[in-house]
Amino acid sequence: MLTRKLFAVLLWAALCSADSQIFRNAGFEGPLGSDNWSCNGCTGSQYGDDKAEGAYSLLVQGRRAYWAGPSYDLVYGTDVISGQTYDFQIYVRLMADGSNQHDVKAMLSVTFSDGEKLYQRINSRTPISQDDGWRKVTARATVPAYSKQVASLRIYMDGPAAGVDFLIDWSSLTATTPISLIHNGDLLENPGFESTLDPWFCTGCTGVHYTADKHNGSAAMLAQDRSAEWAGPSQDLSWGSSVRGGQCYIFSAYLKVLGGDATTTYDTRATVAFTFSDGSSEYPKISKSFISTVDGWKKMEGDLCVPSYTKAVARVKLTISGPPAGINLLVDDVFFHEVSSTLYSSWRTEADARIEQLRKRNVNIRVNTPNAANVEVQIVQTKSHFPFGSKINALELPVNTKYADYFFDNFEWGVMGYRMKWRAVEKIEGSVDWSDADPAFDLMESRGIKIRGHCLVWAVDKSVPDWLRYNPFADVQQKCFSRIDDAVGRFRGRVIHWDVNNEMLHGNFFVRRTGGPQIRYDMFRRVKENDPNVVPFLNDYEVVRSGAMTQAYVDQIHEFLDNGAPVEGVGAQCHFPKRPDPVMIKYRLDKIATAGLPIWVTELDVNEPDVTERADGLEDSLRVAFSHPAVEGIMLWGFWNETHSTPSASLVDGPNLEINEAGRRWRQLVLTDWRTNLSLTGGTLTSAGKEFDFRGFHGDYEVKVKSYGVTMATKTFQLPPGDDTLVVDIDMANDIIIG
Repeated sequence: MLTRKLFAVLLWAALCSADSQIFRNAGFEGPLGSDNWSCNGCTGSQYGDDKAEGAYSLLVQGRRAYWAGPSYDLVYGTDVISGQTYDFQIYVRLMADGSNQHDVKAMLSVTFSDGEKLYQRINSRTPISQDDGWRKVTARATVPAYSKQVASLRIYMDGPAAGVDFLIDWSSLTATTPISLIHNGDLLENPGFESTLDPWFCTGCTGVHYTADKHNGSAAMLAQDRSAEWAGPSQDLSWGSSVRGGQCYIFSAYLKVLGGDATTTYDTRATVAFTFSDGSSEYPKISKSFISTVDGWKKMEGDLCVPSYTKAVARVKLTISGPPAGINLLVDDVFFHEVSSTLYSSWRTEADARIEQLRKRNVNIRVNTPNAANVEVQIVQTKSHFPFGSKINALELPVNTKYADYFFDNFEWGVMGYRMKWRAVEKIEGSVDWSDADPAFDLMESRGIKIRGHCLVWAVDKSVPDWLRYNPFADVQQKCFSRIDDAVGRFRGRVIHWDVNNEMLHGNFFVRRTGGPQIRYDMFRRVKENDPNVVPFLNDYEVVRSGAMTQAYVDQIHEFLDNGAPVEGVGAQCHFPKRPDPVMIKYRLDKIATAGLPIWVTELDVNEPDVTERADGLEDSLRVAFSHPAVEGIMLWGFWNETHSTPSASLVDGPNLEINEAGRRWRQLVLTDWRTNLSLTGGTLTSAGKEFDFRGFHGDYEVKVKSYGVTMATKTFQLPPGDDTLVVDIDMANDIIIG
């Protein structure tokens, strides 16, 4: 298991490319110029005697005032666009003034066409002294939708007193969401509420143009006198132009809760209501977030893929709501963007290129023998390094030979859907019974299947054992820890992963019953105390199937890590109700990956009655997940229609487990396309014998050395991930018979 820090560094390198860097000459390896960095009120020059990376840094000297410093002109609408959030970094080293600290600022300067200028600091206070050496300055900022035409926009550094020279190096400006994902600008009018509320209105509340507090610019919208949870700021969108069927959209907004209880976290959401000409309506969520009054301004994000409705759409309305009646909401910087359709023509080619890069490695086989002219090798991959697995029915596996044969022929990891859950094992308080789980567990273990544990406890009320759920006097923490001790201790060293507290985005039983969130963090610590080698996972849904809760999941991951919980893996369930959108799957996985932890697709299925469409959807989702640098394993949520929770997601059907098109697609991808099986007859003669080169998928291999069709030697080897070439030596006897 990679450490979180190392994994995050490697993942960032894999996710980013040169095209994501907006700054030119970001490392100051070339001269300053009008197309990159310049010096405003100072003199800037390349400096080779001290740098953070590369061969040069930028020396800033001759500064006439505190505001004088390096500056970079950005093209508004091209380099940066409204509604997009950007990450900025630069390394700074002061050249004078010893231990005295100076507040180094990253500033955004905007000049409008009427001559007005706007200055905004984008980083938090960063005191730096000469004694500190190189210090990293970071910022994250969202570009507003300005109400006036922007003539110029630039980022610049200031802060140290006039005459204090400093060095800068290793600058970076990147979009948190790839710009290529966004088509056109904001589809909402007046997203920043700068001069008026129009055309916004308040559904079930009173809207106020509010200047006393705002996230950006000069004003925000205050929603007060809210009559219900659904009440909040709204704007109508035009069907057929702003919003269209079959199109996906990205949403973000900044919210602040006013007047609530400081100890309460409020469920806030954004919905897009579709009202049809027949009077019926649908209210899909585009974003959901959990916000408290102590959070201040918090960004909520999400996305929505609009169905191709067969009924006529009469009205489309975006509404931001959520807290109970009487709780006021401040809203600012609301953005609604269309996803670019150009991505759909290239996603598969790009995914295959990532698979080639991430999941394969070069191999050099050296057959060492003096008689090598007619030597050839046959290479067979016997096992995948990347985990492909499935949920099993624990009662079926030990007794149904056809069911067991299919499972063992197609999967290398297993998980029980129900029989290891608390409700199944301890139906009656104090009576712990593993007899339903043990036979299936032992059988999988005897066949070399690696096992995930699902799940220790469950945050959703209806999934808590009844004897605990309905007992108001129960010591919930003691019962919870006893369950963890029993399950983790019993399978110590045998279960590879545990889903700890399932679906915490959708339930809070243990938080409510113990009076706070601390128990959630302590559960993970308890797991590691019982089995230091097991990997504790978060696991939830509506984080890849839709984008409504993806950012909320990222926020939750950070919450747990910030509170010291040893979370080491992130489970994304992926229950798709129809063929999913591959571009949006990757977008959501990218977002989850920003937390810096390995991702497993833990519960994949495509619930589609049309089996060809199901197979296409399964292939799309597998390809995106397998190609993603943060994804370390994929588990299906079953394969047989007669035991599947959604039979129209099956790979095999009927009492004879007859394979369908989805099952054929699984085998083609996992057991053929993504394995390496070769016969190499050429090779290169050397003084030691003969060498063969190939690039293969990571996993276990058997190689046979043949001469004139006769096997002369057999060797097994493992091909783990790595950047270098794996060398496999096969030493042959000198008297190999030729002819």
